[in-house]
Amino acid sequence: MGKYAYKVRDSQANLLTGQMDGNSVDEVISRLEEKSLVPVSVEELNFDGTLKNRSFFDKINEAILKSQTKVNYATMVFFTRQLATMINGGVALPKALEQLGRNEKATFKRILEKISEDIAMGSTFSDAIGKHPGAFNNMYVSVVRSGEVSGALDQVLDELANYMENAEAMKAKVKAAMRYPAAIGGFVAVIVIGILIKLVPVFKDMYSGFGATLPKPTLVLIAMSDAIRFNAPFVILGIFIMIIAFFVAMNIEVTRYLWQKYLLKFPIFGIILRKNILAIYSRTMALLMNSGTPILEATQIAGAAVSNKHYAKALEAVYNDLKQGELLSASLAKTKEFPILVTQLVSTGEESGKIDELLRKSAEFYEREIKNTVDSIASIIEPILIVTLGAIVGGILIALYLPIFSIGKIIK
Repeated sequence: MGKYAYKVRDSQANLLTGQMDGNSVDEVISRLEEKSLVPVSVEELNFDGTLKNRSFFDKINEAILKSQTKVNYATMVFFTRQLATMINGGVALPKALEQLGRNEKATFKRILEKISEDIAMGSTFSDAIGKHPGAFNNMYVSVVRSGEVSGALDQVLDELANYMENAEAMKAKVKAAMRYPAAIGGFVAVIVIGILIKLVPVFKDMYSGFGATLPKPTLVLIAMSDAIRFNAPFVILGIFIMIIAFFVAMNIEVTRYLWQKYLLKFPIFGIILRKNILAIYSRTMALLMNSGTPILEATQIAGAAVSNKHYAKALEAVYNDLKQGELLSASLAKTKEFPILVTQLVSTGEESGKIDELLRKSAEFYEREIKNTVDSIASIIEPILIVTLGAIVGGILIALYLPIFSIGKIIK
């Protein structure tokens, strides 16, 4: 049985969106028509909530549409926190949206105005924000829907703001871990290119006057220098083509899956990424289950939230096991992608009825681990980078000066 996203119009011509399980598009359409709804579109979804069987150009169009309604993450956190406070204070939702939208930038202001209009036409808040995926993702919509059902929208929004703040803090930590080696790598690249363009030609002219046969390392270095100096446009074009090819490959499911799988095996950074995924999964599940989201829907949303195809596939297996009545802890253990800390905490939560609390403890543990790793990463990576930089520059210099020994023999 697959999952399908639909757009329908009700008896008053209001456009509604939602998701439904079914065996085929025709079955979903029939079930919608039985509810006196007029289907506008029905599309099958992947486990992580993305549309199935999309072409490369469909993905580009979707990315363009999302970019047009993209809202800064910090803005969304502030909006969520303020909205929770205003609703808790007794301010009606339409009035709260109107007041919050007054000082926002044009894009977000238009989105909030459209949401207010949809609510005035009878849509729920969750359905209204679901039409703007560039600002409100699936998890946000699901949490809001759960808050509407439970009658505790202000509490749920406050929890969601906490979640978003933690997620942003972890994202900043991971970026900080990547930034230092990336900067050093760029510095090394500039030095190497400078040597190839400026220094190697000087040695080439000097060696050509002796008429000696140069060693292979020196010949390779000279060939690289000539390629960059005399074929710079082609080199730049080649780099540009490789970048384009990489982005195209990342839009192919198999290639993206393999890249994201083996990225987790990288030294140090793979460990940080894996811990970040575990923190995101734990905190997402804790938030959703605390807000009353059914465990199957929560697992699907978590599969999209981790932003890693390898872990999304593992969570799809968990989802299928849960549908068969298996416990969450046993399903997670079967994947062999979730450490014993997570599975034991979930198992304890299942026995005590406090899975959300223990998953929050799991998230806090991995967030501390990431913070500690990032704080000490400079001392770990700096010696490696210094040795690597020395090896590259030293190797180039050795290749440049190697012919001097044979030239000495020729002079004798």
